Amino acid sequence: MRKAILTAQTEVDVPVEAARDWFLSLQEHPERYTFETHEGFEFEQGSFGEDGARFTTRERFFFLKLGLHFELTEVREASFRFSLARPSSIGVWGRFEIEEGNEAGSRLSLAIGSETRAGQLLLRCYPVAAAVYRQIHQEVRHIKRSMEKVYAKGATRGGRDD
Repeated sequence: MRKAILTAQTEVDVPVEAARDWFLSLQEHPERYTFETHEGFEFEQGSFGEDGARFTTRERFFFLKLGLHFELTEVREASFRFSLARPSSIGVWGRFEIEEGNEAGSRLSLAIGSETRAGQLLLRCYPVAAAVYRQIHQEVRHIKRSMEKVYAKGATRGGRDD
């Protein structure tokens, strides 16, 4: 397993299966991944549950707005691995993992790393590291809130969007 450089994680009050379903529903509900610094994403090819699926995002790192292009490189029962295809070819990758958490909940983590020395150095460089860490920390917090809203007690299996 590749070693992460930056990681953010949180406990989520939904079971692992519901957390996975939330990710798999993103093609039909991309608005679930929209928050202050992330304008959501759009699939260009495939869907979130398929290896090789491609999607773009519009994200803001402090005052810099970027369009990023990703590819899902590995989809497992409780993890989704992706790589940054553009604007850079420095081997940056990410990995969402869902594990059993406390009581009936789950633990969600988002890890970021790079397969190249240049990418590793960039992700450790203060301004970049701070911006990326801030973004992934906000992402896991947002995902937690969204999952808990969609799969609130009494919600249907497919979730709800009220």
